[in-house]
Amino acid sequence: MLRLKDIKPTEAEITKEIRAYLDIRGIPHFKKLQGLGSPKGISDIIGCLQIGRIGRFLAIEVKKEGQELTENQFLWQERFRQAGAICIVAHSVEDVEKELGNA
Repeated sequence: MLRLKDIKPTEAEITKEIRAYLDIRGIPHFKKLQGLGSPKGISDIIGCLQIGRIGRFLAIEVKKEGQELTENQFLWQERFRQAGAICIVAHSVEDVEKELGNA
């Protein structure tokens, strides 16, 4: 028998929840669509988090439960993290809340 706890949200549903949370927090962002001209591995959600008078680049890679970053996604986030960006791998909106609570 299928139970509610067995139903896992899709990546699109997780993305929608995260974007709604960012809207509530007033964090400007957009959903990056992969396509011609997109760098390999670019994160799903790109934004800017204001800390005091400074803006910090924000990159969120959304994954379903049990999924991990591809090599290109890992390298992309690592390059930006080393440059001072806040990079998050989110399996839920709670992951984003936790990470941004520390920023």
